[in-house]
Amino acid sequence: MDDHNKRVSDYFKTRTKGQNGLWKDIMMTLNKDHSIILGDNDYLNLAHHKDVLTKQANDLIKSTSSDANDNIRSSAFLSEFDPHTALEKDLTAWFGKDCYLAQSGYAANVGVMHAVCHPNMHVYADQLLHMSFYDGLASRGVKLHFFKHNNPSSLESQIKKHGPGFILVESIYSTTGSFAPLEAIVSLKKRHNCILLVDESHSLGLFGSQGLGILHSLNLAPDADYVTASLAKAYATRAGIVFSSNALYVRERSYPFIFSSGLVQNDVVRIRAIWEAIKAADARRERLLSISTLFRREMDKVAPVAGGLKHTPCAIVSVHMENEDKLAELHRFLSDRGILAAPFLAPATSPDAPLLRFSLHCDIGVEEVRKVVGAVGEWYSRRKSKL
Repeated sequence: MDDHNKRVSDYFKTRTKGQNGLWKDIMMTLNKDHSIILGDNDYLNLAHHKDVLTKQANDLIKSTSSDANDNIRSSAFLSEFDPHTALEKDLTAWFGKDCYLAQSGYAANVGVMHAVCHPNMHVYADQLLHMSFYDGLASRGVKLHFFKHNNPSSLESQIKKHGPGFILVESIYSTTGSFAPLEAIVSLKKRHNCILLVDESHSLGLFGSQGLGILHSLNLAPDADYVTASLAKAYATRAGIVFSSNALYVRERSYPFIFSSGLVQNDVVRIRAIWEAIKAADARRERLLSISTLFRREMDKVAPVAGGLKHTPCAIVSVHMENEDKLAELHRFLSDRGILAAPFLAPATSPDAPLLRFSLHCDIGVEEVRKVVGAVGEWYSRRKSKL
């Protein structure tokens, strides 16, 4: 117990200069009123969509009846007639692969790792892969090999050295907004007889016909053995999803699926309502792409944007920060001016590479872009004048 207490005490003494931890010393802001919020992932601005909230409200009213039923039990006990199961069937027909809904994107990724991986299996992970995968891999005794970010040559070198295995990538990486070279990765997967998982958390809903995602837009969906996504991004809700011809196998071997309660009825209603809105959201997707292109171009003029103008525009635009102290300083400088962004630091990034991430949504206007870019430019100008 003494050792545990010392470990807790030492963490706060050493993690930040203020000795109060990440939340108080870096992430927390004192301004509660922000007119421009670029710190969440509601890319299509659907969280408060009238039709969605109306359907949820009607469901809640209906649930007050004496015969109402909900899923306060393990997902393993869901029936064929449950609304959760019915939504999975409809999503299967839409995406073209069997589907199951998990409690979160994190749980979806952990569950697939539980199901697919086995001791001594070779797993090839992009260096910027999301942390959720490592939680799932940790209990499986795999042989984990990293390849350089978005570098097919590095991936192929690892496969040639160790043999066929399981390739894990994201279509768009959450920290920098970089796009995976999916055509090249699929080619390698086929050439070396590997399994491929693509996490489409930051692209499902935003790309392709009806928001089917990047794999569908590139006609590569059949080549991905597993497609996962968090529905807490464009879908603005609480759940995760797995698409695969092996979805039933994953479902029956996923510990988060078996040992956690299923989605409650009102969450299922919300997912279905937002899914219907997303399928018809072409205009929102077009606006998001347009404003993302403008934001990246203008921000690159005043700050070190991750990927610069080489990156294909998307809703994520991140600025490289010199260190965590400068990250906190810029974060609070913007907050004082009514602008809320998202500070990213270890363990979400490497310890020496913190980022300030701006997550755009389709209803951000040109004037708001100018205000944000102008404020960031002002902060950098003030820094230079002090040197």
